[in-house]
Formats: sequence, C-alpha cells, structure tokens
Amino acid sequence: MDSVRLATIARRHALFGLALAGALALRVLAMLAFRPIMWFGGDSASYLATGLRLIPDPSRVGGYALLLWVLRPLHSLALVAAVQHLMGIAIGVLIYLLARRHGLPAWVATLAAIPVFFDAYELQLEADSVPDIPFGLLVVIALYLLLRSPGERRPARVVPAAFLLGVSAILWPVGLALLAILLAVLLVALAVPLSGRRAGLLAVAAAILAGAVPVAGYAAWFDLHEHQFSLTRSDGVYLWSRTMSFANCAVIRPPADERTLCPPSGPRIAASLYIWSGASPLLRMPGGRFSARTNALALDFALRAIAAQPGGYVTAVGHDFALSFAWNRPVHPDAGIVDRYQFSDATTAWVPATMRTPGGGTVASDQAAYDAGPLHGVNGSAPTRAVQPFASWLVSYQRYAYLPGTLLGLILLGGLAVIVTRWRAGRGIHREAGLAWAFAMAILLVPPMVADFDLRYLVPAVPVACLAAALAFAPRPSPGDQRKWTTSPAATGTTVPDDTRTSSLPSGSTPAARPEST
Repeated sequence: MDSVRLATIARRHALFGLALAGALALRVLAMLAFRPIMWFGGDSASYLATGLRLIPDPSRVGGYALLLWVLRPLHSLALVAAVQHLMGIAIGVLIYLLARRHGLPAWVATLAAIPVFFDAYELQLEADSVPDIPFGLLVVIALYLLLRSPGERRPARVVPAAFLLGVSAILWPVGLALLAILLAVLLVALAVPLSGRRAGLLAVAAAILAGAVPVAGYAAWFDLHEHQFSLTRSDGVYLWSRTMSFANCAVIRPPADERTLCPPSGPRIAASLYIWSGASPLLRMPGGRFSARTNALALDFALRAIAAQPGGYVTAVGHDFALSFAWNRPVHPDAGIVDRYQFSDATTAWVPATMRTPGGGTVASDQAAYDAGPLHGVNGSAPTRAVQPFASWLVSYQRYAYLPGTLLGLILLGGLAVIVTRWRAGRGIHREAGLAWAFAMAILLVPPMVADFDLRYLVPAVPVACLAAALAFAPRPSPGDQRKWTTSPAATGTTVPDDTRTSSLPSGSTPAARPEST
C-alpha cells in the first residue's frame, strides 16, 4: 500500500483515530491504577473457582469461567483485565465499522462509539472479573455479522451469529432472549414472498441448531456434575425473588410446602436482596438456597404469584425498568451493590478471603492458584491494589464521564422514532436498526422481568442502543443492494459504490467509503 493511499485512509478516519487513541490511553490508565484486577465479591469468587476446577456453581451460569480457564495457563489476572479492556475497544471499533459500511459519515460513526470508549462504568466493568463485557462483545459481533452488508440477507452469516448468541447465553442467560429475537425475525422474513425461500428455511434450521449447540453443551456439562440438564439451579429462585416485590400470600394461597416462601413481614426491600439476605425464606428450605427442590418450589410459587397478581408483576417490572432511565445512578438494589461499581471502592474486600468456594477452595487460595504474579497479599491472595495517583484520577473521572440513564432513554426513543417515521414514509424498512434496537431493549427489559434491576445490566445495552440509533439514520440502500436469501454470487450481484448512495443526513454530511474496502 503506497504512502498516498495510507495518507488518504488516515484522513478519512482521523476523527475516529483520535477517539481510539484516547480510549486506549484511558484503559492503560485503568491497568496502572487497579492491579491486578477488580473483584465483584461472591460472583467473581464463583467464576474463578469454576475456572480453576471446571465444577459449575448451581447459583449462576458459569460460561465466563470458561474464559478464565482458557487464560489460566498464562497465570495472570492482569492479563484477564487487559483482554477485557481490548474487548471494550473491539466493541467500539465494530460499531464504527458497521456504521461506516452503512454509509454514515465518520463523525456519526465515531459519535456512536464514544459511549463505549469513554463511559466510566464501561471501563470499570472491563477491569472487573464479571462476564458483562465478553457478553457485550459477543452480541456486537453477532450484529456485525448480521448487518455488515446493507440490504443483504445472507444465511451464511446467520449461522455464526446464532452460534455467538448461544455462547452469550452461557455467559448471561439474557442471550437466550436475543437468540429468540433473531429466530423470530428469521421466521417473519420467511412469511414474505421472495425467491430463495428454501434457502431461508435452511437458514432458520441451521440458526436454531447453531444457537442450541453451546447452550445444550453447557447444560450437558452441568448435568454431568449436578444431574440436571439445565444451565443453573437458580432460575426459579430468581423469578421468585422478582415476586417478592408484590407477592401477597392471602391472594396467592400457596400450598403448604410453598408457604415458607411467602415474603417476611416488614417493609419490602429490593427483589434480589431476598435471595442473599440473612433473613431470606430460602434459608429455611431443605437443602438451602439453590437445591433442586428449593428451585422447583420457588419457580412454582413465582408462577402462582404472577398468575394471581398480574398487575403487581407488571408494576414491579415497570418500576425497575424505569430505573434504567434515571438521570442519576439509582441506589438499587442497595448501596453495597452500587459501591461495587465505583473506582473509589475498588480495594474493598466484598467477601472474606477465607470464604469457601465451589470445589473446596477459598477466595484467597483460588486467587493465589490462578495468579502467579507478584501482587499477592499477606494471605497469598491477589486483592485489588489502588496505585496512586492513577487511581484518584479515575475516581474523579467517574464522577462526570458516564452516560446518564435519561440520555440512554432518549437515544432509544429517538432511534425508534426515526425507524418508524422512515418506515411509514416508505424510505426503507430499516430491519438493521430495528434488530439492534430490539436487542438493546431486551438487554434492559429481561433482567427486571426475571429478577431485578442492576446498574451493570445497563452497560451491555449502551453500545447496542447507540448502534441502533446510528443505523436509523443510515442512507437507504439502492435497489442494487436489495438482495435475497442466497449465497449465490449470480443472485447477489455487485455492490453499488458508496459514493452513489443518497443520504438522509444533513446536506453538510458526506457519506464515506466503507473502511474495510480501503
């Protein structure tokens, strides 16, 4: 590639290059400030134990632990944090590339990536030993595969996208909802008369199989250890906790073996706290919180409660869903959980180093076994160390540099308004923007429906919401780009050059060429 072409590429992507450089510098600062990694209490301890011994924890899906297992031979928790920071960068890069491929100018594509590059809560979760960032990357890669060619619908890309969403489900079960949305979109597409219908049927069947493989594989592994073909033994418990916001046993009338699960007397607390509270009714159940019997009875109780009090369920879900759009970060489920997302509390030991972990270890011994680096504490563990002045810089940064929930709500509403307006005006159906928008809404809505609101659940939704809003303004593909379900070059034809497309952006905005074609 000659120097003239390199210079042209640099000018074309100069704005994004500046943003990317700033994002990289911020992540280097995070690596310097908090070493070797940040810990999210019992969740992180569970994932680490599973990653060391490959024994699933019945209380949560442990797909993230498989990532830790893959990286274990390198014996570096700092490397785990570095990989997650690179995942955050990759999310922003993919958003930019996808927006440019859809004919959007550099400033719009860069703007869509800004929240994931510079949001302090995104940065904090990248430095934390939790699955949110890997989950978010899998979702964005899936969207990139599905939407990378405007106007095209290629079965060959649907299959790997469905597989990635299946993998995301074993990191966080919300991925199952995203997979269901994709399959629903494919089935609706089959109802539209078009050539290549047989190819469409095969694509749907292949997508179902591809999405099921990682989920079924994890369930088989879980069954090997827990004798139950499932992802967890806690789905009923979490749905039961959701009903604790409104359940009235005088209305529900549960059978005798479920009456222990009625909410305790006194003021109601946040739904998820009923699982972990020292006064939780679950502790009075034989086998404890996550036995097979407790989970089954909790699920039955929850379904009875929802059927008997549908209004209470809708109100509870609506209340927690609305917390996603508060201007200030809501203190929910309680201050102790919210503090775990603050750089100022990064060195807090949320669980004791001596706490037992699945498989017979302790928090301290598991950290020591995983990390052979020089940052072990007096107990041989690897607690988080704050290194000054870098740590104080990030504490100050987090006070101001984040996307308020209200702006997230405006991004979603604005994107939806443009999608609907352009569809009604006959200026393109915008399936691409609609699919991304549906994914963002599912990420925000599913947790309050099945458990509770938590600040960390906002983070994977932000980049998808920004992508949806950007694609809503994308130029309408020309007729030459409107292709059918096919992998045949003869059927797909040739791509119309970007400079022949029309744009719905202001006249001062000039669509740029696709970055991947340079």
